[in-house]
Amino acid sequence: MNPNEVRSLLEASGSTLGRFSGPELFWSQNVDLTNPVVVAPTRPLPLNRPLESIMVRLRGRVAVTVANYTAVNPEGFANLLQLFTLFGTHKDFGNLTTIKMSGATAYVWQRLFQINGSETLTGSTGSTQTRAADPGRPYTSTFAGTTAGSPYDFDIVWHIPLTPVMGEGQDIKRQSTNFLYQPLHWADTLQAQLNFADKSGLGDPTGATVAFTAFGSGAGNPLLEIHLNYALLGQFANRMRSGVVLRSENVLSGFTSSATFTQLQLLQKQITTNVMIKSGVAQTAGLTTGVSGFASLSDLQLDKTQIIVDNKPVRWNQSNLVSKAYYERMFNTIHPTGYFLQSFVDGQGALLAYRGDGLQGGSQFALFSDVTGVANARYSVVQEMVFGGPFPALR
Repeated sequence: MNPNEVRSLLEASGSTLGRFSGPELFWSQNVDLTNPVVVAPTRPLPLNRPLESIMVRLRGRVAVTVANYTAVNPEGFANLLQLFTLFGTHKDFGNLTTIKMSGATAYVWQRLFQINGSETLTGSTGSTQTRAADPGRPYTSTFAGTTAGSPYDFDIVWHIPLTPVMGEGQDIKRQSTNFLYQPLHWADTLQAQLNFADKSGLGDPTGATVAFTAFGSGAGNPLLEIHLNYALLGQFANRMRSGVVLRSENVLSGFTSSATFTQLQLLQKQITTNVMIKSGVAQTAGLTTGVSGFASLSDLQLDKTQIIVDNKPVRWNQSNLVSKAYYERMFNTIHPTGYFLQSFVDGQGALLAYRGDGLQGGSQFALFSDVTGVANARYSVVQEMVFGGPFPALR
C-alpha cells in the first residue's frame, strides 16, 4: 500500500467512522396495560445499515383513585418494561439471544458508564412535563402512587446499546464500530420481544383502583415506539469483523442468611467487559402473576464482591463502597443504590476486556461476595460478554 492509499484510508476513517443516523422509528402500537402483555413486532428489525442501538419509548397516563398505592418500587416507570429480549441467527455464531434484561436494569445500564442515557418525563398533566431525577443514591421512584398526585402522565425512554459502553468521547464512539450489528451477519433474522407489566409493576396497588390510558387523556391506551439508531460506515461497510455483545440478566433468590465469601453465580468463560450485580429486597405483595420487581434497593446487602478464578480474585476488592466510588470516578457518573459494577474497561478500551475465553476447562470462574442476610433478598447479575470482534487470538 503506497502513502497516498494510506492517506486516503485515514481520511475516509476520520470522516466516516463514528457517524450515526440518529433514531429512526421502526415500530409503534398502542399497548393495553390492564394485564401483563407481550409485544413482539411482526417483522424483523431492518438491517439495511449497521445497527448501533435501540431506543424504546412508552408514553401514557396512569390514574390512581380510591386509595394510594400501599408501596411503590424504587425503579418506578422503568419497571413497566419487565423484559427486553433481542435474538436472531448470526452467520458465524448461530442462534443467539444477545440482550435479555429487565427494563429497570436496562434503564440504568448506560448510566453506569456515562451521565446520560435513558430518561423519564412525568407530570400531573400533559402540558407540565418535568424531567424526573436521574437514578442516584438514594434511588427514588418517579411515581408517587398517591391519589392526590393522580393522574400521572409519563413519557419514558429506554436506551439499549448493542455495543460496549465505556464513557464518552470520539475514540469510544469509533471503537463501538467494532461491535455493530452488520447486515452481512444477521440478514433478516433479528427479532425483539417486550414484556410489559400491569399496575403491579409500579408497586403494591392493594386497595387502589388503577387505570392506564393514553398520554394526556382519560381514554385509550399508552403508546409504544421502537426506534433504531444506525451507523454510517461508507467504504468500510462489510469490511469490518464485528464482534457481538451479549447481556443476559440472571435473577438470584435465596442468600437470606449471612455468609462470608459465598458463591453467587458461576460466570461464562467468555471475553468479559463488565459484570454487574443488583441487590435489594423483592416485592412480594400485590403482584400479578408474571410480574416482578424490587421493593427496595440496597448497597448494604453485599460486600467484598469479587470475580474469582480458582480461588484467586481477578481484582482485589475489600470494600464495595470504595470500589463503587472508584468506578464512579473512572466513568464520571453516579451508580444508583443497589447497583454494583466490576468493570474491565475502566481504561475506556474494549481490548482491555478480561479474556475469560482463555481459561482452562476445569477452571472456576465465578462471582463471590460476603452477604448480609435479609428476608426476601433478591439479586440479579449481568455478565457482559463479547463473541468475536477485534480481539487477537489467544496462543
